This record gives sequence, C-alpha cells and structure tokens, in this order.
Amino acid sequence: MGMNVGGNKGGPMGDINVTPLVNVVLVLLIIFMVVTQMLQSGVEVKLPNARTTTSVQDVGQHLVISIRTPLKHKTEPRMYVDRLQSSKDMLISDINDAYADNPSRSILVKGAKNLRWKEAYSVLQTISEGGMTTMLLATEKEE
Repeated sequence: MGMNVGGNKGGPMGDINVTPLVNVVLVLLIIFMVVTQMLQSGVEVKLPNARTTTSVQDVGQHLVISIRTPLKHKTEPRMYVDRLQSSKDMLISDINDAYADNPSRSILVKGAKNLRWKEAYSVLQTISEGGMTTMLLATEKEE
C-alpha cells in the first residue's frame, strides 16, 4: 500500500530515498573493519591452545613481543617488538626503546603455535637477562 501525496503535478513525494542511508552504513562498516584490525597490537601470530586462560587486552596495556617460526634458511626465530622487527642481539635495546613511551607496561609474549619450546625459551631467557621480569604468555582458549 503506497501513498502519493503530490498528485500528478510534481508536488511532495512520500517515498523514502534509502540510497544515502545505505552509503552511510557501508562507510561505517568499512571504518569498523579497518579499526578492528588496528586494535590488535603486535604482529599477528597463530597462538597455541590452552585449557585455562585469562582474558587480557593487548592494546596499550602491554608491550607485545611476537615470536614467529624461523624461515627455512635461518635458524633464529623472527622476533617483533610491537610491530618492529628485531634480532636476538637487539631485542633488549628495542624493548628499552619501546618502554621509553610507557614504562609501566608489562610484557606480553606471543609465541607461534608451531614454534619449538627451545626457541621460545631462548627469547624468554634473553628478556629476563635484560632485567624484564613481568611477562605474560599469550595463548588461545581451547574449546
């Protein structure tokens, strides 16, 4: 059941134009999709599963150290301080530089699921030898 208010002479029209509404909704959807990707700090890493976990927000509250598996031609795992790639020799220096912004943060270590424990332990030992003792290990909750 429709309504035509103006008659045949071109007066006011009773139909709602939804095109601007659709344009606004699509722009908001794109903005939310982009912002959601930026909310996760550090480099994306597929985390190992754990039975018991505690939810932690990794945005702004923690300095994120991401450890990825080594490339085929290298033996050392790839490490990132937030999003900046680092090496084992420069890790403590990069952490100290990142701490200059906010020294009250703790360290959140995100190790890849297929990373060998020996490689992860080596990075954790380097961090603790540098004087950083407040570390959290990131995992996914097992379903």
